[in-house]
Amino acid sequence: MRVGDVLDGRYELVEKLGQGGFGVVWRARDTRMGRPVAVKVIGHHGGDRAKAALRFVREAGAAGNLSHPHIVTVHDLGQCELGGQEVTYLVMELLTGRTLTEVLRDGLPEPEQSLRWGRQISGALAAAHDAGVVHRDIKPDNVMITDAGQLKVLDFGIAQLDTGAGGLTTTGTIVGSPAYMAPERWTGGRVDGRADLYALGCVLVELFTGARPFGGDSTPVLMYQHLNEAPAPLDPAQFGLPPQVAGLVAELLAKDPADRPADARTVERRLAAPAGWQGGQAAAAAPVPTVVERPAPVVPPPPSAPPVVPAPAVPPAAASVLSPLTTPPVTAAPPAEAVRAGLRERRSAAYRAATAGESAMLLQALAQECVTVLGASDRDTLCTWRDFAWYLSRTGDLNGAIRLLTALVGDMRSMLGPIDPDTLGARYHLVWCIGESGAPVTTIRLMNELLPDLHAAWGPYDPRVLKARHDLALYHANRGDQQGAVIQLRGLLPDLARVLGEHHPSTVQAWQDLAGYQQRLAQAGRKGAGQRRRTPRMSPMEALVLVRRLRVWDFATDGEARACMDALDRGIGLKGVADAVFDAPDHVSDEDLVEEIFGA
Repeated sequence: MRVGDVLDGRYELVEKLGQGGFGVVWRARDTRMGRPVAVKVIGHHGGDRAKAALRFVREAGAAGNLSHPHIVTVHDLGQCELGGQEVTYLVMELLTGRTLTEVLRDGLPEPEQSLRWGRQISGALAAAHDAGVVHRDIKPDNVMITDAGQLKVLDFGIAQLDTGAGGLTTTGTIVGSPAYMAPERWTGGRVDGRADLYALGCVLVELFTGARPFGGDSTPVLMYQHLNEAPAPLDPAQFGLPPQVAGLVAELLAKDPADRPADARTVERRLAAPAGWQGGQAAAAAPVPTVVERPAPVVPPPPSAPPVVPAPAVPPAAASVLSPLTTPPVTAAPPAEAVRAGLRERRSAAYRAATAGESAMLLQALAQECVTVLGASDRDTLCTWRDFAWYLSRTGDLNGAIRLLTALVGDMRSMLGPIDPDTLGARYHLVWCIGESGAPVTTIRLMNELLPDLHAAWGPYDPRVLKARHDLALYHANRGDQQGAVIQLRGLLPDLARVLGEHHPSTVQAWQDLAGYQQRLAQAGRKGAGQRRRTPRMSPMEALVLVRRLRVWDFATDGEARACMDALDRGIGLKGVADAVFDAPDHVSDEDLVEEIFGA
């Protein structure tokens, strides 16, 4: 795309305004109406870009049905070919002004102005929620104050109709902005308009005080704070606000959605300046509500038969930082070696707690302390978060562990490198957790990606690498691929015998597993003699299109959705395939899910 290109014979591209994860935004001219417009354009590609295109269309469907003075107006949606490439475009009113992020860089607005903006955002959210649309990414960057002084809520790019449908994400991707995400967004709970109200509470704190309610400098830290920490109470007298505002903010930032205001209209009404309040002054006689910090959640006891995984080892001394985190790290003076040694000793003691649940609670608290003392990017801090996630998984909270490890692996790759021993440990733990969650295709794919890095770091005959190869065989067997498991074990056994010896327990176990899988193959062959094998009527690519539509609920009517579900069942030749699609966790990609379905 370039200046002068015309979309659909109507929208002439004039100037590129910006580029993000979901497309390029252009200043354009509507040649038919003779007016300036903003056009967001996204090309159609495979993989993540295809998912972005689906999300883009969903944005148009959501935002195009909203009409409110404080929501950006959507004029048109279309598809056309440009330069031999198929593109989808969204035409919106052209706004000029500053986002709240840019406004805050120049200092705190007057309290009356902040209250007015808060009411206007609440009104926009009320209109969206009435239409069944949850924004899911309310933050200062998505609120603009136009040159004419009008507030506009922008970018419904990750909005979803309030049907409880899962997020359209790539594996492990957090959809939203971690600094403003409600607790239920982190834990995978059902998300409704109250998640937007929580984000609004975060924005209000920033407007009133200039600081966010939680200042964590990495995704794991922010996750911990949103889930467990109470924000500092807002002092209305200090910032010239009505005394009632402190209570409202405390409710908006409640951990439990049920404790937040009922809806956005209630917030809009309560943000109106109370009678008798003079701007910039708070009534001295009115008590200031405080935020009552809830006790940390009790971690459930471990399963009766927890998986046997080697206890994590205390890492070597911290290495130098190679590259920054995605958020700026806290700069702190180097801690004394005695302080670091004390933290490591407490970490080792946490491993020796009576239960996995107690270990998890101790490590969770210790990780937060490490952030303060060592910094979020320090090796010991990252490893403490990793070990907390590992013990969390042993309590049975696999989904929580997977979310935390997914974010943490990205930080550790950036800070320590992909084949650093501590990074490899986190990646291995993530593969194990996903395997335990019942997603064998994703587990096999991730293990195949991990094995070359294990080889590079430790050599092909290291016992840890041999164990990973044995685990890969087990994952094939868990998927029902006995032949794949046999192939893996036949290649592994000579190396086990040479490195560990023929009578080593690992070698003996591999021989036993091989014999068992070969016996199952023989039995399956006898039972399958004369039986017709199910032959799907559709190709994996055709199934992928239907699966993607179901996962984002890309339908105008219930009848259209039912037709899609029936088509998938008939095409695969199995009943209930659509139910499996709906039940699939977010960390399983669309492609892995289709492979799983075809292998069933």
